[in-house]
Amino acid sequence: MDEMLYFTYGSNLLWSQMQTRCPGARVHAAVRLEGYELCFPMISFTRSGMGVASIRPNQDAYVEGVLYTVTPDDLRRLDHYESEGTKYRRNKITIPKFGEVWTYLSRLDDGHHYPPSEEYLNAVIQGATEHGLSATYIQTLHAIRDRPEE
Repeated sequence: MDEMLYFTYGSNLLWSQMQTRCPGARVHAAVRLEGYELCFPMISFTRSGMGVASIRPNQDAYVEGVLYTVTPDDLRRLDHYESEGTKYRRNKITIPKFGEVWTYLSRLDDGHHYPPSEEYLNAVIQGATEHGLSATYIQTLHAIRDRPEE
């Protein structure tokens, strides 16, 4: 079975959600990805018309997240849940010490910020807390609640 690494930064940080979506997934490592920023560039109608997360290049920023080891079947399941090809595109990014890993990037990112729902943001924060992401980063996640829509 060919396993691969998947980097998540959004609601898939929440372990209970990942267990449901990807039964073969295992936590590999919590990581900090330099040169990217967390953003909320698109609206999800399955999430009450509120914003959902993506990452975009920004040399002055970083994103914290989790690497999961996933199976090919898990990746197919993620493609379904992330609406790969419609809402998100599955891309490879390079994380130092780990090499190329899969992640999902928004297909629509024109720089807008759409506030996430309280439920969605709480899932991201809870997942970040579960995996021991830095207190500074978790504070940044809490501050997203106060960021105005653009």
